Amino acid sequence: MADILCAAFNRIQTTGWTMAKVYIPVGSVSGTATAVAEACADALRAAGHEAQTDSAASIEALNSGAWDAVLIVTSTTGRGDLPSNLAPFYTALGEQRPAQNGRPFGVISLGDSSYDATFCNGGALMEDRFYELEGQAPVPRVTIDATETQTPDVDAIFWLNEWMEKAF
Repeated sequence: MADILCAAFNRIQTTGWTMAKVYIPVGSVSGTATAVAEACADALRAAGHEAQTDSAASIEALNSGAWDAVLIVTSTTGRGDLPSNLAPFYTALGEQRPAQNGRPFGVISLGDSSYDATFCNGGALMEDRFYELEGQAPVPRVTIDATETQTPDVDAIFWLNEWMEKAF
C-alpha cells in the first residue's frame, strides 16, 4: 500500500497539480467502506490535497467546506439500499437539491456480485443523485466486488489515481 501511495504522490508532484479540498461521504455497514475511504483520504493527503471523511454526511457539511470535489465511498445493503448512515444524506440531497454546478465527484461502490440484481446499487444511487444535481464525474463509478478481492483499498487507490488525474 505504501508503494502505491508513494507512486501516486510522485506522479502528482511531477504533473504540477494544485491542492484540492475533497469531501468524502461514507456509507458503511461492516466497516470495509470506512477503511477504503480512509485509505483514499490518506492517498489524497499524500498527494498534497485536503480530504475529510464523513460517516454522518450532511448537506450542511457538503455546503460548508468550500469543497473542490466530492468522493462518495459506499457499500450496498439489503435489497440494493444505501447503508443507514448514508441514506439520510441521499434523501436530503433529493429534497434540498443543492446544485453541484459541475463540481467533480466520484463514486467507489462496494458490494457482492452474488446479489446480481442489486450489486453495488448503493453507489449507483449516489452516482445518479449527483448527476441529477449537475455534478460531473471525470471517470465512471468503480465497483469493487467482495467475491473477487481481498484488498478493496488497493483496488480503490488504483481507480483514485485516475480520478485525481482527471478531476483536478
